[in-house]
Amino acid sequence: MQGFIKTLFGDTSTLAVTAGAIFAAVLVLHSPVPALAGAVLPLGLLAGAAYLARR
Repeated sequence: MQGFIKTLFGDTSTLAVTAGAIFAAVLVLHSPVPALAGAVLPLGLLAGAAYLARR
């Protein structure tokens, strides 16, 4: 069961990067330029994946 949970959710760094990207997208969604939220989420996840790959 431990392996299933780790495969499904990753470790705390993966969850933190994902939560950060979603949080940034929500902030942009509630800003004066909500149309950029569609670009912020994928770019945030891509930047997070690059960060996690170097770790």
